[in-house]
Amino acid sequence: MSKMDPRIASIIEMIERDCTQRFTVSRVAAQLRLSRSRFEHLFKEQTCKTFKSHLRKVRVARAKSLLTDRCLSIKEVAVRCGYLSATGLSRDFRRIVHSSPSNYRRSTFCR
Repeated sequence: MSKMDPRIASIIEMIERDCTQRFTVSRVAAQLRLSRSRFEHLFKEQTCKTFKSHLRKVRVARAKSLLTDRCLSIKEVAVRCGYLSATGLSRDFRRIVHSSPSNYRRSTFCR
């Protein structure tokens, strides 16, 4: 594969640095001075994933890490991962991890 487009690399780095920001395809595309469709095409071409699926994976990975802190509620974990509610986190978590955040938390402490 050829070298990654620096615009896409910068967005990936930004997401990984702080996934709590309100990232939307439209905002990111505008920030890069690209049309929404061009940004979506370029992101998929460069990463083999959609922008939204990449963002979900980064947020869920962060949630998995934060769930080891039993002092944080699921709602607090959700907010620290950029979700507006625990429902959004739960939906994406189940889609990627095939478990609810609370079941995942219980299973990590039973090992």
